[in-house]
Amino acid sequence: MGEAKPGGLRRRGERGAVTAEMALVLPVLVSVLLLGIWSIGLVVLNIRCIDAARDVARAVARGEPVDQAKAIGRRTVPTGTFVITREASDIKVVVTAVPAHAPPLLGVFSPASLTATAMLQAEPETP
Repeated sequence: MGEAKPGGLRRRGERGAVTAEMALVLPVLVSVLLLGIWSIGLVVLNIRCIDAARDVARAVARGEPVDQAKAIGRRTVPTGTFVITREASDIKVVVTAVPAHAPPLLGVFSPASLTATAMLQAEPETP
C-alpha cells in the first residue's frame, strides 16, 4: 500500500520532502553567496589600498607636493586615510580604508580597517 508504483508515484510520507529540503538549503546557499561577494569586495579594497600607497609614494619620491600626492591616492581610495613619513631619503606611505559594509551577524569577523604600506627612496635631485 505504501510502496512506489511503477508509474513514478511516491509513498505518501515523501511527498513534501523535496520542498522541505529546499526550504532549508536555499537560505544557506544565498548566505554563502553573499558572504563570498562580500569577501571579494574586501580583496578588491585591499588591492586598491596597495595601489594607492604605491602611487602616493611614487609621487612623493618624484618631488610632487604632499597635497598633490594625496589627491592621486584619493582617486583610487576616496575614503582612505594617507599618512606620509619621510626619513632621510626613505618615503613611507600608509593607506588605511574602512570597508563600506559589514555583513549582518558577522561583524565580529569583519576587519575594522584595511591597511597597505609602501616604501620608496626619493629620487636624487637634479641640478
